[in-house]
Amino acid sequence: MTTLLLYKDIKALNREEHQTLKLQPSENCGFAADTHLVPVAGLEFFQAARHYPLVFIGEGAQATPIALLGLAQGHNGYLDDELRWQANTYIPAFIRRYPFVLAQDEASNFTVCFDAAFSGWNQQDGRDLFDAEGQNSVYLDEMIQFLQNFTAEMERTRAFVEKLNAFELLAPRTIKLTHSSGESFVLSDFLAIDEEKFLALSDEQVLELNRAGFLGWIYAHLMSLGNANQLFDNFLSKKQQAQRVTH
Repeated sequence: MTTLLLYKDIKALNREEHQTLKLQPSENCGFAADTHLVPVAGLEFFQAARHYPLVFIGEGAQATPIALLGLAQGHNGYLDDELRWQANTYIPAFIRRYPFVLAQDEASNFTVCFDAAFSGWNQQDGRDLFDAEGQNSVYLDEMIQFLQNFTAEMERTRAFVEKLNAFELLAPRTIKLTHSSGESFVLSDFLAIDEEKFLALSDEQVLELNRAGFLGWIYAHLMSLGNANQLFDNFLSKKQQAQRVTH
């Protein structure tokens, strides 16, 4: 099975083999400490746009909206010193579903899987996945519903990207960031909606986007780009902390 972002040892959940498995809840998000981006569904744009730059990576139909968590690969600027997610910050669904994931086969059948490498698994303490009869626990059913909803929203997001491509709205973008300390950084190699092309759409095209529920997502995406400055602040703050430790 192909390894996914964040996941190290994906296994299919089996009610017989894993009947006694428990998940110990934790605020520790160390599993995401080395990722600087995560995919986001369009429905998340409204909340995520308050905290992250939302941009697109990839080409054509493969373009995917992501939340930028850091300016350098391997750097997540939204974790505190105890590896908890930054307080009062929206946590993307991609992060919240971990350590579970739905795997899809060629026949579009879905299997609930989990990352066996996650440290929260044990057989003594935590949330049960199955009851004594081997039936799904309430917690597991809730998680499966969450996974299904996320998968459905990512499908809807793909339709969103298809419409952006059809209207030729996605274009390469570069943002130059300058900090009050004098340091600068150029954020590049991503796609964003071309505002001039967006404003030039016909009334019929705008109405089509609106009826599909995509118009609000576009505005949220454009507004989110201003968060790149906060990302730069987080990056420099972490950099300064590392320098103090080494000295």
